[in-house]
Amino acid sequence: MGQRPGQEVGWVPKTKLGRQVQQGEIVSMEEIFTQGLRIKEPEIVDTLLPNIQQEVLGIGFVQKQTDAGERSRFRAIVAVGNGDGYIGLGEGKARQVRTAIDKGTVQAKLNVIPIRRGCGSWE
Repeated sequence: MGQRPGQEVGWVPKTKLGRQVQQGEIVSMEEIFTQGLRIKEPEIVDTLLPNIQQEVLGIGFVQKQTDAGERSRFRAIVAVGNGDGYIGLGEGKARQVRTAIDKGTVQAKLNVIPIRRGCGSWE
């Protein structure tokens, strides 16, 4: 069931929400939040927010002492957003920096929330 390098496979949704987004039944992030649904696939955010940007906020180096020596890992904090009312934060840990950033990006996409603007009182 593996895929060959260079062969792209489209997104196959695993959840009911993912199937609804792919079929066009849900066309905006507002619908997801008004219905109180939970985003469990990062491709849902990619589909509904095509102009999403990512920013690496910080990368940390973590060491764990074991009986065989030290085990080193990297921790990345990543923010994603579209610059127009949606933002998400995520943390990823891995042995390589790039993998930690990728895991943090996936977590940030799963944690996207709407930001309400202009709804306060400044008296």
